[in-house]
This record gives sequence, structure tokens and C-alpha cells, in this order.
Amino acid sequence: MVKQRQHLLEQKRKHDKVLNKYYTLGSAYSEPISSIVYSLASELGREDNDLLWNAIVGVSSLEISGRTLSGLGLSALTNAGGSSGWNGDRGERIREILRDEVRRHNPVENTMDLGESPTILTNARSPTDNSIRLSPEPRFLLVRHWSLYESMLHSPFLSAKMRLWTDHGRRKLNNLLAKIGISQSQCKQSYTHMDMELKKSLRRQLLKWQEFFEIWGVVPPQSGRHRKLEGWGFVKCWGWKACLSATDVAIVLSAILDVGSSEARSPLNEMTSSDLNNYNNRVLARRSDSRVGAKGDDNSDQAINIEKEQDPSAVDRFWKAYDALGSVTLLNSNIPTAQYLQRAIMRTGTSLLEKRQIKPLNSFRLGVVKEGPDVQLFTHPGALIKLALWLAEAIVEVEGKKSNGKGGELVMAGFDERLAVYTVVGVGGGGGLMEKKKAREQKDAQRSKNKQKEKEDKRAKKAQERQAKRERREAAGLDSDEESEETEEEEDDDSDSDDDVSDVNDDEQQQNRGYGRSEFGLRFQEVAEKMGARTNFDSFEHCVVQIRKEDLSPFLETLSQRAVTGQ
Repeated sequence: MVKQRQHLLEQKRKHDKVLNKYYTLGSAYSEPISSIVYSLASELGREDNDLLWNAIVGVSSLEISGRTLSGLGLSALTNAGGSSGWNGDRGERIREILRDEVRRHNPVENTMDLGESPTILTNARSPTDNSIRLSPEPRFLLVRHWSLYESMLHSPFLSAKMRLWTDHGRRKLNNLLAKIGISQSQCKQSYTHMDMELKKSLRRQLLKWQEFFEIWGVVPPQSGRHRKLEGWGFVKCWGWKACLSATDVAIVLSAILDVGSSEARSPLNEMTSSDLNNYNNRVLARRSDSRVGAKGDDNSDQAINIEKEQDPSAVDRFWKAYDALGSVTLLNSNIPTAQYLQRAIMRTGTSLLEKRQIKPLNSFRLGVVKEGPDVQLFTHPGALIKLALWLAEAIVEVEGKKSNGKGGELVMAGFDERLAVYTVVGVGGGGGLMEKKKAREQKDAQRSKNKQKEKEDKRAKKAQERQAKRERREAAGLDSDEESEETEEEEDDDSDSDDDVSDVNDDEQQQNRGYGRSEFGLRFQEVAEKMGARTNFDSFEHCVVQIRKEDLSPFLETLSQRAVTGQ
């Protein structure tokens, strides 16, 4: 019995060690649940257009929100339009499957959409048209519901590539519009009301000038035999009511979750005065209790002293987004919400960059939003993450080449003056190392190839020496048994060395597992526990934390001393 118990304890410790090692690898994102659900429905033969559309929206939402193979950060881009998906070609492979499913469930295709100069789809074929179609979507933002100029100005892709937060960047944008032959009066009116000939030539002109302005991939390339419709997006029509792309729907739904209403109010403003007073009183009471606990001897209170206090409007925002997913009327009514949020991101990000308020620290860059007209908006983690991604992409474009591809590691903090609490998010901390990992793998492959060549040369040389020795022995009439024994020993030595090399490679592979994943979430928790800071981890994202105003500076100082980009 004693031996069995010891054996069980050893097995338990072994499995616990494996689990702990897995959970300390860092955060990453895989295929969205919506596409997995659609795959299961396809296996059961119950798929339809509604399930297909939800799967497409889920994939689009994952890509535009910064969920990558290396955690929350910047997605790698391709020249075919859209992101490459999870820092590789996996996203494009899923989109290719979804495009095949769209053609299978919606077999009627308009030949004009697949011509030499296809335009993005803005209207349905008939009042009863509820089909999903493919469209050469540019990397513009809400282009069907904005003017072309506003859509290009608020596009995260163009903002970073052309530095549109500067006067020089805006002049460059005006120059681009002049090169492609669109006047100021045309580009500043609604895109749907633009001249049809200009809309037909837009994609061709952008492909012509993308190299000159260094905006490769702003639109999908011309379709060829081997890459037909590569990079094309998805559009769904609801008769004459609306025609929305999957990216538009994902942007509107995320804006509802972040802002909460079509009037673009801040989350706490959605509460009534009595709810707000009760909420503030409860938080203030817990704040005073936590300060008392911090002075006592209870170490558990010193670690995390902010209890979970759910925002009363959070559930309401969730159900609004859930209802909007199945209602085109709600989606249309909340498009101004998405536009308001994007304007706030552009306005606040421009202010931070112009005032040089993005400070470089040891392991990341830091930005704090504590003033301006939109400060209350960025107390919500979703809006703050969008701002951080916009700034990180801008920083990478400006300083990425100078810092060897780094720059995506960014920590943003938004100050809630009502509660004296900072919301802190960390993006990056892993994505920049993917290229380093690939380079190291190539270097290791070349090294192993050189070693194999050296072994072959050494074996050939030994074979020649053995042959010469054999000839001398035969000429002298000596026995060759000793020679055969020496040969066997040499072969055994070579096999042992090969086994050692394979063991080393296996060990390196185990150590490299998880390399490049974001460790912001792990570091946030470690620093909070080490300092005894009063924090609250109340989010699906591990890299999101709420922290008291007085604890922010020591928290960030300690965090900056820790590596957040993997081992």
C-alpha cells in the first residue's frame, strides 16, 4: 500500500508539472468557435446560410480585434488583402474554405462582380435577396456607410502606412486621391453616391499606385488561375434594407459591446442616477475596507483587494450585441456608434503621438489616457485595446525598422476619475518574436545540414583509410578480423553520436514550445501578487487588469523590469 501510494503521488506530481508548464507558456488564440460550430453542423448535414454567416463574422471579428497565435497583438498582413490570420496562413485557409461554402450555398453569381474591374457590393439584387456574396473588400473602414475620405482616414491599415495622424500624412492621402482621379467633392460625399465610373476604376487605380505609396495589399490583387478571389471578403444582403460586409458587422458589434448604445455614451452614463450612486457607494466602501486590510496582517487581502464589482451596464451591452447579431435594423442603427468609437480612437491616438506621451520603458512602451474628451470611453477594456492596437501598429511602422522589428509591445492605461481606478491592458509581447523564431529554425536547419555533410565527409575519409589499410594487410598476408572489430566500434560510436544529437534536438523542441506567445497576462498576475497591489482581474483577457490610482506607478515600474516576450 505504501509503494502504491508513493507511485500515485509521483504520477500526480508528474501530471501537475505538465499542466503547470502548459499554463505558463503564455496566451494565444486558435480557430474561432463559430467556424468550429459550422464544421460540426456540416458533419451533421444541418448547415445553412445563417450558420455560415455567423461563422464568417466570427472569423472576421477574431482578425480585426488582434487575437493572434501569439496572444493579443498585431496580426501579420498579406499582400492579398486582409490579415494572414494568426501569424500564418491558417486564417487564409479558413477563409478559402468559407468562400467555397458561400459559392455552394449561393450558386447564383453576378458575372459583373468577377470581371476585370470588380467593385465592392453595395446593394442587393432584389427586395428578397438574402444571399451571401464575395466582394473585393479594400482595407478601408465602414466604406459603405462613410465617405471614401473618412473611411480611408480612419482605416488602421492606411493610418499606419501613411501616418495619417500627421499633416504630411494627410497631404499624402490627398495626393493619392488625386493620383487615382477622385476629386475632393467626390471623395467627401457618401461612397454609395459616388460616380459609378470612379467606383469601377478605384480598385484598378489603387493596384497601380500601391507600390508608389508603399501600401501593398490595400486591395486584393487581380485574380489569376492559381489565386482566384484570394483576399476577397464576404457581404450579406437583407433585401433593400441593407448590405453589410462581415468586417462591418464585426466592427459594429464590438462597438456595441464597448460603447453600449447608438447614442455613443460612455458605459457608466447608461446607468440611472440611483444605480450610479449605489455603484459608487459600494466601490468606495470596498476601497476603504481594502485600505484597512492592507495595513493589517492578512496577506490574502494585500494580494488582491478589489473584489469583483460587475458594471450594471455590462449585461445590457451584451444582450444588445446579441440581439443586433440577428437584426439588421439594430445593426444599421448602431453604425453611428462604431463611427463615433473610431473617431475617438483616431483623435486620442493622434493626441498621444503628437504630444509624445508614448514612453519607452525597459520591456515595452507605455501610454496613459488621463485627459481629453474621450477619457471616460477608454476606461472600458475593449475600447482601450482597440486604441492600443492602433498605436502599436503606428509605432511599428514608424520605428519598427530602427528597432529590428520590435515595437508591438505596448501597455495602455485609462483613468476612471469617478472610481480612482486605472484600466491597464497589454498588447504584443510575443508577435515580434515569430520572425526571430523562424530565422532561428532556418539557422538550426542549416547547421544540422552542415553537420550532416561533415559526418559524411568524415565517414568517406575513414572508409578510404580502412580501404588503404585493408590493402596493406592483404599485401602483407595479415588477418582482417581485428579490422572488422574496429569498424564495428567506429559505426557504434557514430550511431551513439546521432542519438545524442536527436536527444538534444528533442530537448530544444520542448524548450521552444510556446516560444513567442504573449506573457503579459502571466506577468500582470505575478507582479500584482509580489507587490500586494490592489488589483482586479475581471475579464476574459488575461492581459487586462484594474488597479488603484496610487498603485499604478509601482506596478508599472516592477512590470518593466520583467521580460514579457517569452523565453
